[in-house]
Amino acid sequence: MAESRQKNRFFRLWRRGSDGKVARSVTEEGALWAAHGRAESSAKQASEAAERAATSTAKQRATLDAGADEARATAARNDELQRNVARIADAFERLNVVALNAGLEGARLGDIAGRPLTLVSEELRAQTERGADAAREIGRSLADCSRELGALTTRFDDARAHGADVTQLASSAAGSASEATRALAELGERLRTATGSDPETAQAIAQATEHARALVSALGTLSGRVPRALLTTALRPVLEPLVRSLFDEDEAEEREKE
Repeated sequence: MAESRQKNRFFRLWRRGSDGKVARSVTEEGALWAAHGRAESSAKQASEAAERAATSTAKQRATLDAGADEARATAARNDELQRNVARIADAFERLNVVALNAGLEGARLGDIAGRPLTLVSEELRAQTERGADAAREIGRSLADCSRELGALTTRFDDARAHGADVTQLASSAAGSASEATRALAELGERLRTATGSDPETAQAIAQATEHARALVSALGTLSGRVPRALLTTALRPVLEPLVRSLFDEDEAEEREKE
């Protein structure tokens, strides 16, 4: 008689547990919590990625600032070199005038007395002309360097401006990701209140469902191949605590109804 009552309770529990609405509710809650977990993970990853991007951009801006400062310092030294070369070229021009005057004086003194002075004057003029040409060539090269340094400084400034935009965007993305994380946390609390479940419970139910499916599949494989008495003996230590737990809960609910 006790065994019959136990079977009846089991079948009542089975019918109640096999209610389609309950099964759908548990499945939907599990899916909701799984989607919520994925969304939280994605928001966290987005926040971390945005923070890394902001940090990387800040380092790049620091590097660009250092490069721009070096380019400006090099441009300043280049300008100073141009002024020095201009003074050297001017000195060569003045020395050439002195050599010309010395040549005129040698010509005035005549071939005998002025010849040595004329020779020195010609050699000095030749050297000053070569020096002036070299100074002008250096000046042109320095002018080219100055233009290139100006263009380089402009590119540095453009890169810094773009880096500032990227930093702002990364900060905005990080803020949005943080806001999404807070919103998901609030959604999780509302979901917990509305369903009366939580992620751990949903995950445990999903795992229990998978184990139950595996058990049913294994039993189907053993059906007709293993004596029922042997199968019952093997499964009793595992199933008795489960059945007892379910029956105890069922009896408590029945007592509450009475």
